[in-house]
Amino acid sequence: MTNLFRRFLYYGVGFGIGLIFVFFFFENRGCSWLPENRVREMVTDRIVYVSDSNLKILKNLKIKEEELSRYINTADVLFKKSEKASNPQIYHIEGPTDSKDNFVSQIIIHKNALTCELVPNQFSAKNMKPTIKGLGKPIHFPSKKNLFYSDSSAHTICQRKALGIQEDSMLFALLLKNGRINISETDLAKKPKPTYAMTFKTVQGEEVTFFATYFKEKARIYKFAFENDKCFKVKK
Repeated sequence: MTNLFRRFLYYGVGFGIGLIFVFFFFENRGCSWLPENRVREMVTDRIVYVSDSNLKILKNLKIKEEELSRYINTADVLFKKSEKASNPQIYHIEGPTDSKDNFVSQIIIHKNALTCELVPNQFSAKNMKPTIKGLGKPIHFPSKKNLFYSDSSAHTICQRKALGIQEDSMLFALLLKNGRINISETDLAKKPKPTYAMTFKTVQGEEVTFFATYFKEKARIYKFAFENDKCFKVKK
């Protein structure tokens, strides 16, 4: 029994030292099972956007859009100020940016959705409503490989060729450069799967909207919409 007790004692001491390293040296970031880190993971696994109508708030606060990806990875989640039981869930987060000691915002997350909305400078989750019209600027993309892919229908292939988009990687590069979430055309309530709309400009400056569904961490593009589309006669 003495040896068994000693082993448990050594295990407990080692486990305690490990926790100290995690909590104090790594600032809780190494514990994916902690509720706060699970929320961070849930957010960073999605495309996070700010509606164009809220971009002016960031400008007034002198917060650069490129700061926000780091912000959502490090900000504190205040569960007591959040609305966790609703759909969408709304999480109250606070943390520093380069220009502010404490920036407050709300993250709106629909269940199993590809996207989520960051609403800047809002202090109450209780009355928060998602934006339902206009466009939104992505400020964070998940680090998943081949997040978007086009289906292999003849119609979609025809459209891609007409737009000069040879590969899905080229499309993703355009999204990173000038993409917008088309909030007005996105339908998160659609059954059996929500549909997402994103707008971007081609290298030639042509404005394009594509529509996609999201399943198993991949977004399948099933339609492009643009002027002078001559692929409508191609079988879908």
